[in-house]
Amino acid sequence: MKKMIAEPLFIFVSILSSLWVNGYSDDLKKKKALNSSIVTLSTEISSNISYSEEHLIQLQHMHHMTDYILNHFNTYNREDLREIHNNNPFVHSFSVDNEIVYDKTNSDFNDKKYFMWTNAWEPDNIFFTSLLNSGELLKINNELLVREIESIYTKQEERLSGLFNYRNSVGNKIIDWDVNRTITLNSDQNSFFSARDKELMVHMQWRKDILEQSIKGLEDYIVSLNRVVELIDEHYKSIQ
Repeated sequence: MKKMIAEPLFIFVSILSSLWVNGYSDDLKKKKALNSSIVTLSTEISSNISYSEEHLIQLQHMHHMTDYILNHFNTYNREDLREIHNNNPFVHSFSVDNEIVYDKTNSDFNDKKYFMWTNAWEPDNIFFTSLLNSGELLKINNELLVREIESIYTKQEERLSGLFNYRNSVGNKIIDWDVNRTITLNSDQNSFFSARDKELMVHMQWRKDILEQSIKGLEDYIVSLNRVVELIDEHYKSIQ
């Protein structure tokens, strides 16, 4: 009789144990997968820190150039601006290895870029978008971390994107000014040195003001990025 009771009980306990082990194993796998995803997100954010720090330098150099133009509006010349840019470059392209290559070539076209260049704002957000679309972001239990992540990828990046668009619109107005002055003067001379006027000064003042807002926004963004990386390092990278 005891044997008849013990055998089913043993089987029942074995099944429960097996289910518990399987459940624990699945839970551990999910935790490790989530941890791996968060660590990967940290790598993306770290990349954005490097990108943003370089972008900040570019904006600071643009602001320095713009400030000089405004403070020497009636007297600036090609040689001055070229020297400033060679020491504080911001006009650039990308190599085949996706490395930044600053253009220090002296030319009439590059002289115009000192006035109208805007520098695109293009941080990485591929992995964040993947986490968001898959619902993995909602599984992070650290509310402070989730709040910080959402803030940098939405509010702060949207603000910086808006400032770039604003900067770009002013750059386009400066291009229009150059085209109109060239047509009006019917001359091949560079308008920025032969036709400087109040309208150009106003555009450059707008450019300076927007750059100042962009620099402040980017500085705050970098602080937030570093804070998120620190939180991830503290709470997730130690999990194995």
